[in-house]
Amino acid sequence: MTVLQDKSNIDIAPSTPRRKRTIDLAGQLLTPTSSAKKSKTNIHISPSKKGVRRLDFSTPPTTPTKPAKAVSIYSKAKALFSRGCSLVDTDDTSHLPTRDREAHRLNDFFYTNIRDKSPNSLYISGPPGSGKSAQISVSFNYLKAKYGNSTDNSIVNIEGSTAKLISINCMSLNNVEHIFHEIYSQIEGKLSISYTKKKTAEDFYQLLDTHQLLDSVVVALDELDSLLTRDQHILFELFNCASFRGEPHKVKLILVGISNALDLSNKFLPRLKRNGLSPQSEQFLPYTAEQIRSVVITKLKSLNDESEKENTTCRAIPLFHPVALMLCCKKSASITGDLRKAFDICYKSIESLEKELVKKGEDVSKYTINNCPQVLISHVAGVCSNSFGENSSTRLQNLNLLQKAVLCCLINKQQVNKCQDLNVNAFFDFYVKHSAANAEKLLGILKKGEFLEILSALESSSVIVLSDKKEIKKSKNVFNVDIGNKNIKSNILFNDMVSAIGEVGVLKRLLYGK
Repeated sequence: MTVLQDKSNIDIAPSTPRRKRTIDLAGQLLTPTSSAKKSKTNIHISPSKKGVRRLDFSTPPTTPTKPAKAVSIYSKAKALFSRGCSLVDTDDTSHLPTRDREAHRLNDFFYTNIRDKSPNSLYISGPPGSGKSAQISVSFNYLKAKYGNSTDNSIVNIEGSTAKLISINCMSLNNVEHIFHEIYSQIEGKLSISYTKKKTAEDFYQLLDTHQLLDSVVVALDELDSLLTRDQHILFELFNCASFRGEPHKVKLILVGISNALDLSNKFLPRLKRNGLSPQSEQFLPYTAEQIRSVVITKLKSLNDESEKENTTCRAIPLFHPVALMLCCKKSASITGDLRKAFDICYKSIESLEKELVKKGEDVSKYTINNCPQVLISHVAGVCSNSFGENSSTRLQNLNLLQKAVLCCLINKQQVNKCQDLNVNAFFDFYVKHSAANAEKLLGILKKGEFLEILSALESSSVIVLSDKKEIKKSKNVFNVDIGNKNIKSNILFNDMVSAIGEVGVLKRLLYGK
């Protein structure tokens, strides 16, 4: 006997037309299973107590993906030396590798003036690639990591004194007058384009007098020489604001200027001092061959994983043959001492080896840091020959200011003073006296070791010749104990040197003498 139920309480599931529907023991109408087989969608209709059909959307199965291709040890190594790579791995470090002295003074400058709520200024100079801008970035990240504010990463608090860290590249400004607008915008935490009218120096000073949340503002201006004008009034405004002269502002300005031009000190700082402004100064010397070697080895050792670090059979210098690495470091040290040049040589040398292996049909992904073929001296020499092959004039143009200064002194001693037989020790004594008399201490005081490093770089560039006393031949090892007794001689023409120094006054005085 069939029991009839109220149709309003029966949940009807979808069915295929013209097919019989059966009633289960609970009184529910069932759809034949054959209809489910014909369905091409992932939509399932579930019964509902009120006769409303609910759609359940099931996620379709994912398409199988191919396993990721293994990254070779050479690709990982090239990433370490690519343009834009960081010199440090973490934000809790306070200095760049081999820049401990410069970093200590810079970090102490920031910490002391922020803590004391004192206006101050610092001028940093040095050739390109010597780590000036990178050290500022590292110091800022270190201060943020140690004293940072959780709500605003650019604000630090040191012993109850609050400061905002601001970094601006002056080359990005369309007009030098806009520097005050850029600083104003970053203090307020807004985009510079959000203002309908550019802020002026008066607006900037008013902000320093009325701001309620900050005690100090630390402003790092990279490429400072971009702000030079005919009357230099922009720089004077900024450095005057960061001094103790006149009525101090409520928010103190701590200014750091960074410039590649070493002669900017000669043109700019003396005038500042004549007007009662005396910013502190710090000079970044070019990287030496040993410093470059230390940085490169540190990067290469980061390729070792934890298991390989404990392996006693690990190579002392991963991926590079020691002689090949030394050639790379000495070559890059001779080309302005720019660390970026060393990274370029390393990158291209690794790439050259990788292409060589692939051309032979080898699977480079199978190699590890301990069994991979190494970069040899032939790879580095080929890269240097293709990238830095140059004539005498080009080699002179690639020298940094200190290297040119030493070379000018050597030419002055040999051609102006008519000295043909000169050893390294005698030349060092002459350089100290001659530079002190003609450079007015603008180039800094070189120690004997730094002086010998510059001679090594000059020899690598083939602009000087170091030879034994008895026979004139190029020395294979400049760092031996008898280097002071070696003869030194310039290997360029006087007219080429005149063209290379251009109108740089300090070099002209060193070359011609008084």
